[in-house]
Amino acid sequence: MKVAVILNRSAGSLVDQPVDSILTLIHHAFERRGAEVAAKAVDGADCAAAIARALASDADMVVIGGGDGTVHTALRLALPTKKTVGVLPLGTLNMLARDLNTPLDLESAVEALADGQIRAIDVAEVNGDPYLNSSVLGFYPAVVRERERHRRLHRLLKWPGAAMALAKTLYRLPMLDVQIDWGEGLRHVRTPVLAVSNNLYDDGFGLLLRRTALDSGQLGVYVARERGALAMLRLMSRLVLGRWRQDEALDCFAVNRLTVTSRRHALSMVNDGEVKRLNAPLHYQIRPSALRVLAPR
Repeated sequence: MKVAVILNRSAGSLVDQPVDSILTLIHHAFERRGAEVAAKAVDGADCAAAIARALASDADMVVIGGGDGTVHTALRLALPTKKTVGVLPLGTLNMLARDLNTPLDLESAVEALADGQIRAIDVAEVNGDPYLNSSVLGFYPAVVRERERHRRLHRLLKWPGAAMALAKTLYRLPMLDVQIDWGEGLRHVRTPVLAVSNNLYDDGFGLLLRRTALDSGQLGVYVARERGALAMLRLMSRLVLGRWRQDEALDCFAVNRLTVTSRRHALSMVNDGEVKRLNAPLHYQIRPSALRVLAPR
């Protein structure tokens, strides 16, 4: 089996790390299992082109090392090829790697993938744009834009920048005014946040929600009904405490498809951490078992 490995040098976990030693580690781990390996590290700006070349090569699978943005890029490029994709967690959140139960320690993650197995997982999409974790509308796109602005202007780290951006956005909390339909007729929604996840989130503690099932063939739809900043802070506190499903101000649904209509020509959203602006109406659907991934056993 031939394995191509592309590492994003700009990923947070690789900063100030001996990249050559990591590439050697990857070579040894996969070669011990009988694989033929071609591994390289590239700058962030060259990552998409390198992933595309790897997918067009004779490699049987392509392993990507980077954050959620790099994984999102690999998803869009890999889907048409139907090749298997592996993910080494080198970013801040590493959402897919966590849900696949990949160790976050790099050496352990390399060993787990080298000894891993191939499984098929669902892919969600909105207006043809695929994503693996979530698509969030409402105030969250403004938070992400404000966070990036703080990082550019004040050179803040990601988490301090996010805290400042969240506080500023909550102060002037924008509302999303739309109609949603999952096959049971239009329902008017005025909410600060509407999230559509690829498979349903589990109960649990912390702001980083997890998914046990990645192949249920369902979208999770989450709508906050209360509209004030204090209500949003209360919901976030319940996320941390693991009691968000019991919050009467949060509606949760499991659906196969969803349409979001608006009087606006286009709507902003955050898909897997990337801000997008797509023309309305938004058509969400699930693509069952559309992506083959290399996952730990």
